[in-house]
Amino acid sequence: MDTHLSYRIGLRTFSALESRTVLGVPDAHELPRSPGHGYLRFGTEPLVRIRAAYVSGAVRRRGGPSGAGRSGAHRLLTFSTHLVPVPEPPTPVVPAVTEEETGAESLLDVLVGRLAGQGPPAHQVWLPPLDRSPALDELLGPVGTDPVRGLTVGNPELHGALQVPVAVVDKPFEQRRDLFWLALDGAAGHAAVVGAPQSGKSTLLRTLICALALTHTPAEAQLYCLDFGGGGLTALRDLPHVGGVAGRSDPTAVRRTVGEIATLLTDRERRFTELGVESMAAYRQRRSALAAAGQPVTDPFGDVFLVVDGWATLRGEFDDLEPLITDLATRGLSYGVHVVASAVRWLDFRPAIRDLFGSRIELRLGDPSDSMVARRAAVNVPVDSAGRGITAGSLHLLAALPQLAGLGGETADLVKAVAGGWSGPVAPRVRLLPPALPYAELDLAATSGLAFPVGVSEADLRPVVLDFATEPHFVVFGEAECGKSSFLRALATSITARFTPEQARVILVDYRRSLLGAIESAHLIGYGTAAAHTADLVESAAGYLQRRIPGPEVTPAQLRDRSWWSGPELFVLVDDYDLVASGPANPLRALEEYLPQARDLGLHLVLARRSGGAGRSQYEPIVQRLRELSTSGLVMAGSPEEGPLVGSVRPGPLPSGRGRLVTRREGVRLVQLAHLPPA
Repeated sequence: MDTHLSYRIGLRTFSALESRTVLGVPDAHELPRSPGHGYLRFGTEPLVRIRAAYVSGAVRRRGGPSGAGRSGAHRLLTFSTHLVPVPEPPTPVVPAVTEEETGAESLLDVLVGRLAGQGPPAHQVWLPPLDRSPALDELLGPVGTDPVRGLTVGNPELHGALQVPVAVVDKPFEQRRDLFWLALDGAAGHAAVVGAPQSGKSTLLRTLICALALTHTPAEAQLYCLDFGGGGLTALRDLPHVGGVAGRSDPTAVRRTVGEIATLLTDRERRFTELGVESMAAYRQRRSALAAAGQPVTDPFGDVFLVVDGWATLRGEFDDLEPLITDLATRGLSYGVHVVASAVRWLDFRPAIRDLFGSRIELRLGDPSDSMVARRAAVNVPVDSAGRGITAGSLHLLAALPQLAGLGGETADLVKAVAGGWSGPVAPRVRLLPPALPYAELDLAATSGLAFPVGVSEADLRPVVLDFATEPHFVVFGEAECGKSSFLRALATSITARFTPEQARVILVDYRRSLLGAIESAHLIGYGTAAAHTADLVESAAGYLQRRIPGPEVTPAQLRDRSWWSGPELFVLVDDYDLVASGPANPLRALEEYLPQARDLGLHLVLARRSGGAGRSQYEPIVQRLRELSTSGLVMAGSPEEGPLVGSVRPGPLPSGRGRLVTRREGVRLVQLAHLPPA
């Protein structure tokens, strides 16, 4: 820069070297010690001696009390006939500011006051610091109440567009600031917010939800929240667009929320195939056309957003839900299902879902080297400023607040205003499993044959059916008072209600007599309450089954139709199997050789056992043979220390009547069993 400095001013310097550095000569070092003396050099002209003006002192008005000290005032000289040399002009002395002049107007104030407002203003090179978070209406524009859309923005281009601004981007080299938009209508429909603790992740998610609520109706966008970040999303529960907010303290609601969206995705796949819909954009246009024509819309959902605040908690406490949400993100954009998640680090997301987040917002990180947006720019994000982050272009952004400047309140005021301005149907609420399902509510007429409804599934709240024609045996593990006996009682009631005694017969083995009175008809062969009586019943049944074993004369057609024998199906229902197997001899060993052929022989064994000690009983002969046959089972409440009991499922804390059903066709499902109390 030194070659481009045309004007050089040198005041008194400490050394001749410093003067020579600035002016090329040592003269500035020899200036008087009074302030203001200096030299001016410009171009190739010689040095000019100057005296700087003093503008910080009080203004001295002409004719005032301090006018006698001005340089232009007359001086009185003593008369003499002798030679008197011409006196040197007195050195102006900077007047000291007295107590009377402390509050007086300075010369600089007068100059600035007279120049202010004169001529065009100078161009502002730098914008003010990016330190104040804007409100939503400062980004979206004026907000007002519409008779059709409720409280919404005035810009019609944002209505239902799935494009919302959530932050302000600072562009200092262009001397302007732009809005940071999230375009959720295309390939960038999934969004991720990553930042260190207390960096503003939950606030940014609230801003996104409120922005969607101000630009969409509850029929166009629905949001379902999993709040693992300290309750930040609970304030949005009353928004008509929010179908539910579930926290870590309510695991049932968390699983039901994911299950509800998974069911929606499955239904939409089927509906798109039936209607011939080629894309979600065409589906939105079809819905809008039906709504404009006043015709009913069968699908109450529009674009559905699953918001997960705290992905690390989801992976740690609900690890079985992570693959389900990853599957939602993989298939969801084609059917209007979006996933929005927040995490402390990018590594909290597995690569399978991290690559699906097309919209990424990175706030301040605990370790800037973990940045996947711009590592060099991540170092410069302020530590003590929540909501600050960076964009993919290494620009700084500041997130907006979930509030309206016009209302002058907080997020709760915005929620009340949106809810008060909407009078139509709200987003469908998350349906929860009932705490108790009465047996009378089961629809036995919906199935036939050996398929019996036993409860409802958590994933879709649809009936759960056990088909003994395909999987002839069943096992139940659970602690006391979990609902094992109620399950056996309900199953026995279903058998007797569907079949006649000529079609199905039942043997009850119940040492504690908890099933007493469950069957009082001719369906009951016998009721085993002790080892000796139970052994007689089982041996007689085994002799009956022996006659059903197919001989060499049975044809392949008879094997397929199971027509070489006739008679009733045999159900052996055993409660408290741990008491039955703990005696000197297990009375059920007589049925062991017929278990592999049970489907052909019409044998169905249902065991219910306590979960305590069930891990050690897995090598008991009957249980081991059922495991070898990949028997379906139900794992209810119990201690996880028992290990896997059916497949890879361990017992855990569950409400009464609830368990994890494991079948070969459906996998693992959480179900609520029908409750049938004793007579």
